[in-house]
Amino acid sequence: MVRPQILAGELVSIVIDVLPSGRYRARASTRDDSGRLHRIGVTAKTEDQARTEVHRQARAMATGGAGALSPSSTIADAVKLWLSQVLARAKAGSLSYSTYESYETTARVIIVPRCGGVRLEHLTVGRCDRILQRILEEETISKARRARAVLSLLCGYAVRDDAMPQNPVRDVQRLPMSPRKESALTPAQFTNIRGRMQVWRLTRDDGPRPNYRALIDGMDIMIGTSLRVGECLGLRRCDVDMTTLPPTLIVSGTIVSTKAQGTHRKNSPKRSRQRRSIALPSMAAAAVRRRLALTEQDPEAFLFPTKTGRSLSVSNYERLLRAFVKDERAELVKSGVDVDEYTTHIYRRTAATLIERAGGITLASRLLGHANEQTTSNSYVVTADMVDPVTAEILDEVLGG
Repeated sequence: MVRPQILAGELVSIVIDVLPSGRYRARASTRDDSGRLHRIGVTAKTEDQARTEVHRQARAMATGGAGALSPSSTIADAVKLWLSQVLARAKAGSLSYSTYESYETTARVIIVPRCGGVRLEHLTVGRCDRILQRILEEETISKARRARAVLSLLCGYAVRDDAMPQNPVRDVQRLPMSPRKESALTPAQFTNIRGRMQVWRLTRDDGPRPNYRALIDGMDIMIGTSLRVGECLGLRRCDVDMTTLPPTLIVSGTIVSTKAQGTHRKNSPKRSRQRRSIALPSMAAAAVRRRLALTEQDPEAFLFPTKTGRSLSVSNYERLLRAFVKDERAELVKSGVDVDEYTTHIYRRTAATLIERAGGITLASRLLGHANEQTTSNSYVVTADMVDPVTAEILDEVLGG
């Protein structure tokens, strides 16, 4: 009878010898993925160590060996191994630290406390669906959607490690979208807010607000360019050109804060493909000139610096805006502003809405740096209640009046 051929990564019976030195020698044969036969010999202090090393070397020669996970591994086990890979990618620069920290927080705070003890072999489509639906019922839509994304990435890692046959999260029912924000500022509201910000600096019980000017200038730039708050705070002297007509700025970075790196400038926008040059309307250009007058001459100097010359952080700017909204709530409501949706994002939404109504969705999408016009339409443009009256003219012409 012909002896079956050794498979790639498979070991023939391991022979253990005790050497005169008292160490153990393990010998075996295996094949790599090309089919070439290899004879492995290792020595170790104990028999178990020798056997373990033989298996390790055999796995290293072929891709068919067992991975770090197995079907009996728990979700908590998979989280540790998966996050270590994600962290390695962040350190290598192929992934941002902020993304790693977002994954880590979601896994630690939402996923592991709820289902960390579930074995991968028991993680069916139905069970994944029930886990996510419970998170949706007890938490928020946002948390449930983040949990779904991270759980899917986790299961994808387990599939690649041969611990699961397929990713069950792909077949769970779709989660609802977060309620769409419908607020955008009108030109009249924008003018009123600028005035209230200037008055606000003098009406505080604890004295004038030294950063009120940064609050106004940031608003002018964000509405005039559609920049996100991190991109606005990340602007440097070298990013603006006031000698052209109209003046321009380049969106080439954003301010982020991570536990590992603190507050720093990432040298690309939120998405690297969103690097773009934007012509400045007069109000944004005036705000940039005011910032330049307060900025050091160093080309790398930030337009929104702290006293130490570092960039103002997103959290500090947003904290200042929340203080303004809280103190001026009554006046904002009186002017028709939805204060519950008043964050820095309303400026980007306002810019998108104004441009879309005047120039169309394509122009608005390019201004925001989106690759897909559907993203602009779904998340940023506030649909006007009144349909363009030109429809009446068209129907009159076709049908007769």
